[in-house]
Amino acid sequence: MIDRERFSASLRLMLIEATGRPCGLGSLPLVDGAPAPVPYTVLYPQGGRVHGAPLADRSEDANLVYQVTSVGARTDQAEWMAGRVERAVLERTAAGGWRYPLVVPGADVWAREQDADDGTDDSGADDGVVTSAQRYRFRVSGFSNGIARSEHARASGSQ
Repeated sequence: MIDRERFSASLRLMLIEATGRPCGLGSLPLVDGAPAPVPYTVLYPQGGRVHGAPLADRSEDANLVYQVTSVGARTDQAEWMAGRVERAVLERTAAGGWRYPLVVPGADVWAREQDADDGTDDSGADDGVVTSAQRYRFRVSGFSNGIARSEHARASGSQ
């Protein structure tokens, strides 16, 4: 079974490492027990479908959606943070792999895509809060016999 809690924790950690900025899970991130200074991100799980394992394959699949809200004091700060998030999730290396690996225990994240970019909301700019929301979809397979589906494909030469 694909563990959403593990997936959320792994995605949050990847965003922190890739952006160099704090990331909260559904709430304002804390740094040493105090609210994080801007810019930062907040990760919101949006649900998604989990498919049971088909007859010929014992690993299940999931289609998980997450919103990442970038928060800054100014529009340029929120846009800068949103750009860093987009690169963290979607950027690839010259060899075609993900620049920032998303390692989830018991799961293989084999596709990532941006579902939506809602742009910047500066309605709170007078209070020093500008946000930018993006939604990302992750396609995930559970491990079968401890081996990821993509590893099965590489071993059989079909990928």
